[in-house]
Amino acid sequence: MTEPTLSFLPWVDRGGTTDRPPDRRETHPANQVSTSAEVRVNNDPRPASIPVLLMGPGDVTSLVPQQIIRTDPAAGTRAFESNYLALVEFDEPALPWLFTPASALDGRLRPWLCLVVVALGPGVRLEPPGATPLPVLRIGPPARPEIELPDLTDSWAWAHAQVAATGSGGPGLTEALGGDPARNLSRLLCGRLLAEQTDYVACVVPTFEAGRRAGLGEDPAGAAGPAWTLAPDMGPVRLPVYHHWHFATGPAGDFQSLALAIRGRPVPDTFGSRPIDLSTAGLGLGGTDDAQLRLGGALRALDADPVAWSDPSLPARFATALTEVLNTPDQAPAEAPVLAPPRYGAAYRPVATLDPTVPARWYEQLNTDPAARVAAALGVQVVQRDQEALVASAWDQAADLRAVSALGRLAGVGIAVAERMQARHLTPLGREVGVFVVGPLLPRLRLDPVVSAPALARVLAGDGVHATTFSATVRRVVRTRGATVRRAQRSAIATPASSGAGEPARLDLAVRIDRIAGPARARLDVGNLATLEVLGSAAASPIDLAWRLMAPDAFSDAPLRPRFTVRPLSLGGVGGGFRPVDVLDVVRDRTTRASRIPPALARRRDDDGLPDIPEPPEPREPPEEPGRPPRPDSPDAAAFRELAPRHLTRFLNADHNARPVPTPIDMPALFDQVLALTAPATAFTAALGRLLAGPTPTLPNRPTPSAPLPASLSPRFGAPMAGSLAELGQEWLLPGLGEVPANTALALRTNASFVHAFMIGLNHELGRELLWREFPTPLTATFFQRFFDNAVDPTAPVDLDPLAEWGDRPLGAASTTDERFVLLLRTELLRRFPEALVTAVRGSETILPLFTGALVPDVRYFGFAIPATEAAQWSIVIAEQPGAPRFGFEVGHAPAGVSHAPAIDATSAALAQRLIQLPALITIPVPVLLRPDDPQVNR
Repeated sequence: MTEPTLSFLPWVDRGGTTDRPPDRRETHPANQVSTSAEVRVNNDPRPASIPVLLMGPGDVTSLVPQQIIRTDPAAGTRAFESNYLALVEFDEPALPWLFTPASALDGRLRPWLCLVVVALGPGVRLEPPGATPLPVLRIGPPARPEIELPDLTDSWAWAHAQVAATGSGGPGLTEALGGDPARNLSRLLCGRLLAEQTDYVACVVPTFEAGRRAGLGEDPAGAAGPAWTLAPDMGPVRLPVYHHWHFATGPAGDFQSLALAIRGRPVPDTFGSRPIDLSTAGLGLGGTDDAQLRLGGALRALDADPVAWSDPSLPARFATALTEVLNTPDQAPAEAPVLAPPRYGAAYRPVATLDPTVPARWYEQLNTDPAARVAAALGVQVVQRDQEALVASAWDQAADLRAVSALGRLAGVGIAVAERMQARHLTPLGREVGVFVVGPLLPRLRLDPVVSAPALARVLAGDGVHATTFSATVRRVVRTRGATVRRAQRSAIATPASSGAGEPARLDLAVRIDRIAGPARARLDVGNLATLEVLGSAAASPIDLAWRLMAPDAFSDAPLRPRFTVRPLSLGGVGGGFRPVDVLDVVRDRTTRASRIPPALARRRDDDGLPDIPEPPEPREPPEEPGRPPRPDSPDAAAFRELAPRHLTRFLNADHNARPVPTPIDMPALFDQVLALTAPATAFTAALGRLLAGPTPTLPNRPTPSAPLPASLSPRFGAPMAGSLAELGQEWLLPGLGEVPANTALALRTNASFVHAFMIGLNHELGRELLWREFPTPLTATFFQRFFDNAVDPTAPVDLDPLAEWGDRPLGAASTTDERFVLLLRTELLRRFPEALVTAVRGSETILPLFTGALVPDVRYFGFAIPATEAAQWSIVIAEQPGAPRFGFEVGHAPAGVSHAPAIDATSAALAQRLIQLPALITIPVPVLLRPDDPQVNR
């Protein structure tokens, strides 16, 4: 597919071939022309010539607003680049020449309207329509029309058409003009050279005198020449306005010039840190008259050293002294409490006492390092300053959180009831019976990858035994005293071995399912039949005898069947076969037969633990009369006795050992795994989690109506706190920011230790404030987790993990992310062009910022998901937002000494091609920012 390219046309004429005079430079076209048209009537070979007067500029009194599709600058712009030209675009590509009463000559054709840009000031007034059909632009003293207005002799140069065609010319342009309207347009440029920081009004006005008179409501008859002619002291001018808008220019410079002015500049070694005087710390330490500690901010130089003490022996001495002071309240008697400095983060520790034997733990680091304590104290100040708004927001969130908490307490009641029912009704069941009870639940279970349930996993996967094996139908089939087993006993050739007096052999439930229900899963194959044919034990069961009746030689030894018949299947009850059965009759029949069963026998249960269901009596052959020879088989019985062995022989004639025997399922283990997976606490928590959009609370096993909100349901404040820190002072965010000169780019990194200490101070103080306000939330909740503004990527990891999960992690240790690379820009560019694109590039890889922020007056910083140790492998790209074409001059290259640029090109298309400005883009390698004075890096 060919990408469309922009082509500029000097003029477009959509009309028919008319006899219009050419547009000659030395004379002005007439305001109206006439031509002739031929008319033929009924195919008369002699055409009639009729004079036709063409519409001209004097016939236009307004312009349809829908024709205007874009202006540059947009209406109301206050910082337009002064080296660019104002323009207006029309939807119809032929509109600027549609009413021009002339034809093109040498690629030039003057339009019937043009764009003028006039500086607002004394003598310039735009009057609304009233006595005239259109607004009127008045230019008079002290304003000078000869400076404010362009020369209409060159009006042909400032109008052109644009076509987005796939070809290089010819048919491609023609098809584009007559095809999709979105691919073509017309444009008016104004050659007015703009001044910096000046207000202007842009107006579309007529270029013919007849059009000027018509727009003013005057009679255009007899008008001739242009709408105005430039001359010294030409006097006031009144022009009707078809369309207008206001804008203002900004300071000097466009995107390209401002971007090229950005430089990497060297910074001192102490940049990104500020000194703290510890000589008067009040800890009773000697030899600390010159003690200093350099405190870093939330951002620091990419290659800066860690925060340094003035004396290497001071950290241990201050840590020991602070530990002693902070642990004093734990040693004081309860009746005489001691007021000591706060221990930040104490609520997140099971024991608040500082342990000097683990100095690398975050809790001890936060409270024994003066720099970390300063950062935490800044977080406390933010909460104290904004406490009313924060607590109000917490109560607003509690309206929903209380409902969720109440739902959680109801779920706790449900858990208690369900656990009692499970312990009373389900757990006491035998493992084999319990499997059938929970059988309908098996297909609905979903295994958690963390849960180890191999037996259940095999059943759900259909390996060995399918979940449908434990249905009520299969249970009735595999019962020892069921109809299938009794029928097998009565039809057996030999009496089976028994496990007791008159009792049939009993098989384990797993064996029964494997022997009988096995061939019913998925498919019936020869391998399974062969496995079921042999019991594998010395004692044969009734089930095994039933399967033996299917052996081919069993039919030759079976009793004679003189009344055996084979009938076609019929549901109508005619001609034998089966007929529909009335369910009510069956129920009545079974009820009657059940009433005849002795009560003691009716109360008996099968060895599977489930009550027996009375079965209808089996049909039997009438007894033979004594002394009478047995009657032979009926014809149907003889045919069946002969064909059945052949059929079974072919059906069972296969390699029975070719298919492995399925491994039996461990029924006790299966039942135990189902109980564990369907535990009430697990099931209720999962169901509650599906109702909540946020994190699922941990439900108690017993209801506690007076308990506070769970930590997972505590108030959350997602606003980035970097702005709150900057409100205390931008130097806290980046010490030394005031020393950064304009047009500077710096390579920075996040300071995880400072950010974590500040965020812990926020959470520590808000928890204490909510406790004071009797807000129902635990102090172990983490309320603030975002420091940087991640609006660019809302899915970015949080800056602070839940503090209750920190354990013995060191302060500032990598949790979700390492310290990240940050680009800082101090430039007018991003203030004037806030939509500029800033990306990081490495080879073919391009990534957007992870977070961003702004500092007054002209500082922006961008954080990327790039480890600080790998930043030197990347480059920064600052690009102008691509958009519609713009036209103008490079900064410092505009013509001097004139108010309007001269038309020096052959056609308007050539002029447009020369003045078009492409989107600017600059690339800055990160090593250039680290070593801006190194000639090897800046080559």
